[in-house]
Amino acid sequence: MIQGHDKAIERFLGAWRSGAMHHAWLLTGPRGVGKASFARAAAARLLAEAAGPPIADPGIDTPENHPTAHLIAAGSHPDYRFLERIENKTGTALQRNISVDQVRDLADLFAVTPAMSDWRVVVIDAADDLEASAANALLKMLEEPPAKCVFLLVSHVPGRLLPTIRSRCRTLDFQPLGDDVMASVLAEQQVERSKIPALVQRAGGSPGKALSYAALD
Repeated sequence: MIQGHDKAIERFLGAWRSGAMHHAWLLTGPRGVGKASFARAAAARLLAEAAGPPIADPGIDTPENHPTAHLIAAGSHPDYRFLERIENKTGTALQRNISVDQVRDLADLFAVTPAMSDWRVVVIDAADDLEASAANALLKMLEEPPAKCVFLLVSHVPGRLLPTIRSRCRTLDFQPLGDDVMASVLAEQQVERSKIPALVQRAGGSPGKALSYAALD
């Protein structure tokens, strides 16, 4: 469940339901405040609403028993791609960047007709990790976007992105969460209740940071 980002949810779903959906969105804000979680939720909701059956919940979350949610969870939704750094050749660490080959592989998604509905979604977490040639390859896609495709670009430091990429995106700003929302998110993640106040105090409104602290015990 996405908590504490009501304005971003309202703006994104408002664009979708108005029929004026922009093809690229830049999700900006501090690391760990929920941008990638929002991107995944937004992608699932858009594809679920496009394919049906209808969802009664007015928010951005998609029920776990929805067919679209099942396909995305299994990594087998034909109209969805999630790009992130992958393991290096030895499998000992992640590669330093998202490669140009990963971006070019999106051509396979756009080369065929969407399978489940008219829409496709690409999430990139994080766009800051794109190597230079990958950023240029993405820019070409944003300049001439495929029909009914939405790109969701997560960025912790948008100033590092190509200005031409930023100019082709609508920006959704994500702020650190308040203490009450932080406590609710950590409880939802089954963090030991006695530890939550200290984690909230130290994490600066970032659930991701708080969870990393909790993992250190």
